[in-house]
Amino acid sequence: MDKTVCIKNLGCKVNAYECEFIMSLFLREGYKIVSDNASVYVINTCTVTNEADKKSRRTINSIKKHNPNSVVIAIGCYTQNLYNTNKNIEINADIILGNKDKSRIIEYLNQYLKNKDKIIKFYDVKYTKFEDMKINHLESHTRAFIKIQDGCDNYCSYCVIPYVRGEVKSKNKDKVLEEATSLVNNGYKEIVLTGIHTGKYGTDLNNYKLYNLLLDLLEIKNLERIRISSIEIVEVDNKITSLLNSPKIADHMHLPLQSGCDKMLKLMDRRYNTKYYEDKINLIRSVNPNISITTDVIVGFPGETEEDFNETYEFCKKIGFSKIHVFPYSDRDGTKSATMKDKVNDLVKKERVKKLIELSDNLEKDYKNKFNNKKLDVLFERKKFLTYIGYSSNYIEVKKIGFYKLNNIYKVKYKC
Repeated sequence: MDKTVCIKNLGCKVNAYECEFIMSLFLREGYKIVSDNASVYVINTCTVTNEADKKSRRTINSIKKHNPNSVVIAIGCYTQNLYNTNKNIEINADIILGNKDKSRIIEYLNQYLKNKDKIIKFYDVKYTKFEDMKINHLESHTRAFIKIQDGCDNYCSYCVIPYVRGEVKSKNKDKVLEEATSLVNNGYKEIVLTGIHTGKYGTDLNNYKLYNLLLDLLEIKNLERIRISSIEIVEVDNKITSLLNSPKIADHMHLPLQSGCDKMLKLMDRRYNTKYYEDKINLIRSVNPNISITTDVIVGFPGETEEDFNETYEFCKKIGFSKIHVFPYSDRDGTKSATMKDKVNDLVKKERVKKLIELSDNLEKDYKNKFNNKKLDVLFERKKFLTYIGYSSNYIEVKKIGFYKLNNIYKVKYKC
């Protein structure tokens, strides 16, 4: 068997980090990373929506069908959810793992190659500990991701993730700082802190929270930018807010809203109301007026009337997000909302999604226009002919013709 591996990420930034780590394991074993026609395929799956489930299942089965002699390894949230719910759904993979033992993937592969017996290994992830992974170099990114946290204990009524990722667990602070220092020493200018519930970092550690970690990261020499991938509004306390005018903290926060209607927020089991959310946004903007604030919104949650949706629409408009990621609600087996009545018609959901995306497009245009002809600090990440493409601190995509070094930050004039 030739030593080639194709690694596919079907999920979030946490999955992306895990895929990079798995890639490093295979490289250490002498494998070549390829995009197809591999002897080994690893698929890191997602289960956040019904569509994610379908995509995960379709991808696994299609790869095995077209590569019958390859070893197919399916891991992640979708496979974990199949185990949790005892669903009798066939997926055509040779090795099936959940959300634990990803760091042992080579060990399982060698066991399979020796015995040729299908391997299925799962754990009850509720109380599993943080699975340590460390990356010194990323094959497919110029921004360096560090997974600092896993698990969630919010149990929002629509979400299956706490059941497939388990309780909150944090990476040891010394290991985070060591990994960050190593990445910076290898030339990375920006580090993205990621997790399933990043803002809960340290709640299982002794008196060391996300704020303390940010303070220590700010001290790392030659680290030019720290980006927080996503954080809940209730976790942006005064201490974290006080750091938002630091030149090293990215001028961008992703703060999931989910609904701009208090009735819906209560049904969703979110831990705030619209007034709390708005007050916190105003506080953030008082510290950093130019910050980009992006969000997630679920449309068509059970019981959402036209009036409820209009409240969400107007609230999003009032806040003035720079981008809204819109998701039509879908039932997830085992969640509280799956049993709720007053389901919203799919056509109605589709119309509401369209309306909110149109608002998002207009808000994004308005936000970008504020920076037209102004200079932005841009990390160039890729090149297409003579055009260099990268992102500013406030996450505006910038394209410039010229000669720049990738993975370096330049102050350039932005043109809409």
